[in-house]
Amino acid sequence: MIQDIRAEVIRRRTYSRPKEDATFESWKDTVDRVIGHQQWLWERVKKDKLNSNELKELDEFKQLMLSFKATTSGRTLWLGGTNIARTRESSQFNCAFTEVESVYDVVDVLWLLLQGCGVGFKPIIGTLNGFMQPIRDIQIIRSTKKLNKNGTFDRGKENNLETFQDGIWTIKIGDSAEAWAKSIGKLLAGKYKANKLILDFSEVRPAGCRLKGYGWISSGDSAIAKAYKAIYQIMNKRVGQLLTRLDILDIINWLGTVLSSRRSAEIALFEYGKPEWEEFAIAKRNYWENNIQRGQSNNSLVFYKKPTKKELKYIFKLMVESGGSEPGFVNGETALERAPWFKGVNPCGEVLLGNKSFCNLVEVDIAKFKDNTIGLHRALYLSGRANYRQTCVNLKDGILQEAWHLNNEFLRLCGIGLTGIARRDDLLAYDYEQLKHSAVAGTYSMADELGLQRPKNSTTVKPSGTLSKIMTTSEGIHKPLGKYIFNNINFGKNDPLVPLLKQANYRVFNNPNDPEGILVTFPINWEDIEFTEINGVEVNIESAVAQLERYKKVQRHYCQQNVSNTISYSPDEIPSIIDWILKNWEIYVGVSFLYRTDPTKTAKDLGYLYLPQEVVTKEEYDKYVAQLKEIKFEKNMDDDYEIESQECTSGACPIK
Repeated sequence: MIQDIRAEVIRRRTYSRPKEDATFESWKDTVDRVIGHQQWLWERVKKDKLNSNELKELDEFKQLMLSFKATTSGRTLWLGGTNIARTRESSQFNCAFTEVESVYDVVDVLWLLLQGCGVGFKPIIGTLNGFMQPIRDIQIIRSTKKLNKNGTFDRGKENNLETFQDGIWTIKIGDSAEAWAKSIGKLLAGKYKANKLILDFSEVRPAGCRLKGYGWISSGDSAIAKAYKAIYQIMNKRVGQLLTRLDILDIINWLGTVLSSRRSAEIALFEYGKPEWEEFAIAKRNYWENNIQRGQSNNSLVFYKKPTKKELKYIFKLMVESGGSEPGFVNGETALERAPWFKGVNPCGEVLLGNKSFCNLVEVDIAKFKDNTIGLHRALYLSGRANYRQTCVNLKDGILQEAWHLNNEFLRLCGIGLTGIARRDDLLAYDYEQLKHSAVAGTYSMADELGLQRPKNSTTVKPSGTLSKIMTTSEGIHKPLGKYIFNNINFGKNDPLVPLLKQANYRVFNNPNDPEGILVTFPINWEDIEFTEINGVEVNIESAVAQLERYKKVQRHYCQQNVSNTISYSPDEIPSIIDWILKNWEIYVGVSFLYRTDPTKTAKDLGYLYLPQEVVTKEEYDKYVAQLKEIKFEKNMDDDYEIESQECTSGACPIK
């Protein structure tokens, strides 16, 4: 299957960790590492070795992963089984939510972002405040550390050092995740009668070196230095005053820029009707001009009572004026019925979270079980048990507030997701109800065996961009753009996979939007999905209401939390969308809206330099596929490139 090549490339780039012998993991290596982590979690809470039946269960789940029928979250695929996963256990969660009211909350946010955890947040006025007096002068001392020829570097001191003398306040930031997280606390909490602030980053390691524990590439001090200077300016602007909600939004958004955007997804929530709600609703309008940091988060309003048609018309008016997608809006009323602890959501909106709680995911490709209903139910049951074991973590890591650990022990939230939904139009409402029962039975059985709290919710559907690609299936609940697609994927110019793909006759060309990028064209087809033929091209022209109806079916009959769904629409459909939302308010929790791109148009037609996905004719597809050669992937690949995911490349969830 030609999709397998794209899957192999993305798997290698995203989840295959470098090994000590300078080679990269095979898929079996990755799965073995994850299953080892599952065993460690299970034995730790059980306080005993696994028996033969339990080991057989792990092996059965392993086989599901090896055949790409089910998998843990991408975060666990990357870090599961590592020392980081055993010492900084929040690193095993994709996303989280917190209300941001105090310095401690901000420290939590940066710590979680540093662990690779996307953060949903709600800014709250009341505790955070500006500097004691204006600090007229600021000095930024940048790191001058360089990589040695062998790729090593001179390690700086790990801890922060803060001093105040003769009106000069100095924060020297240490070279560790703990130091970075604590340093933002020092910057926000420091109330000195200072005339000058020195932010000293000289201990920070250089950009380009691989972080041995996490496996990511260091971004150096350039991003954090820029962010901290901007935060200093916010604090200076609010001397002797409480920070506003937009001030808090900007601070958290700046923190989201500190690392590569893949690991820094954010969503900001704001209650409709509260002071500043309209400023918040348009906060990202033309953000690239003066507020580049605001591109870091999705922004959504929360309604705690059913809006009127007039109110929804106004929200969509704001949306249209801002490009068609923001502000989003969440039904807090229904969210509370589904989750009485609800305070917010994760960046992609599929898990209903409390204040200081985590999003914990696994996934099953239902398309691979078309003729095996018993196997599908078994896969969901086993995935539910594996998902529950992922909640068995110790979050008392010396940085996070204890509330995170206590909430996790109480809620034990799981997220057994389905993907490949568009390929299973044969499933009825009854079928989804039965699938939900099997998933929930899995989580409950594991909790009962361990003598712990049952999960308060178990099922969801996430966007599933990258995982669905490596599982060679359609993404989450979304229907592909067309039957035959050329998927143009970006690589770095020095990526060792590019020459191999070029030799195999894959189309390779410079990315017109990225001088350091190379685009490679991968052919994809969806023979088992129905499309509409227009001018010889089979395309997806589903109406917004048809998409919402699919959301409704899965939301009502399978999902206990929320189906993450991007609704493609055109402005003329807004009246029908509003009517649907008002009619189905008790079902709707939240979706994203995005202007529909006409799949029959070329990049030139639409005014773009290229399209990530081009819908083509069967003839064009077959001609391209016929000239491709077999690829022999090298076992020993140069590791001087960032492991890059497509999940959150904009800094926000891909559904935006």
